Amino acid sequence: MRRMATYAVMFLMAAAPAWAQRQVDEVRSLDPDGRVSVSNLAGSVTVVGWSDARVQITGTLGKNVEDLQIEGDARELSIEVDVPKHADDLDTELVVRVPATARVEIETVSATVSIEEMTGPIDVETISGWVKTSSRPSELSIETVSGDITVAEAARRTDLSSVSGRVSVQQAMGRLDVETVSGGVRVTGGDLEYASFETVSGDISYAGAIADGGEFEFESMSGTISLELPAAVSADFDVSTFSGDIDNDIGPRPRRTSQYTSEEELSFTAGSGGSDVTISSFSGSVKIRAR
Repeated sequence: MRRMATYAVMFLMAAAPAWAQRQVDEVRSLDPDGRVSVSNLAGSVTVVGWSDARVQITGTLGKNVEDLQIEGDARELSIEVDVPKHADDLDTELVVRVPATARVEIETVSATVSIEEMTGPIDVETISGWVKTSSRPSELSIETVSGDITVAEAARRTDLSSVSGRVSVQQAMGRLDVETVSGGVRVTGGDLEYASFETVSGDISYAGAIADGGEFEFESMSGTISLELPAAVSADFDVSTFSGDIDNDIGPRPRRTSQYTSEEELSFTAGSGGSDVTISSFSGSVKIRAR
């Protein structure tokens, strides 16, 4: 009997992790143009688009998570990880497959977010988790406090905001707005019509085309602003920096505006003009290169 009791204790100890990490496998109907919202406090959320008119939710719940609340209908569905107050061990990993054309809204605190194969509108808000997208949604909005943002393909309208995380965008297009406080901004490729880049202490790097008739604004308090543009670019440039240098490869040299400060300004037209490019840095340098 003593041996059997020992075996029973060993079995229970071995099974405890399985009980702690409860498995999730749920399916709900959702219209192709429906809306789904996902809320997860900690862990990860992965959203994958597919052609089915339904939502599949798989993954594991954290040890102290109370339940996974799924409410709504085929037009609007809500998925929320229900957690008790002041609890730990809440890391929950969710994989949510949804119709690729659906609208998806995600809210997390310390969970990472990954989005794949989506073509519908995407809206993400997170506190300390990074966000990555590897598809081109119709609209994209991401806000983080201390997490990095990585976008493989920007939407026709993209809004990105981070307090202390870095922002990286490839294949930018249409309209792009980026704001950071202490994180850098790097945008490569694509063809933008309108862009606004603002940082407080992060660098800004843009390597891409400027559409005819476009409007571009680059502003940083203490970061370096670097532009790599086609040699045949056509745009009207207005560049200024208070205490940094302006290094320009595609036009004239800057001029000092005061004999008492290092402030520099530069206004010129490249090609036939037509697009407006405004660059302003308080204490950082500005570099304009031709490729």
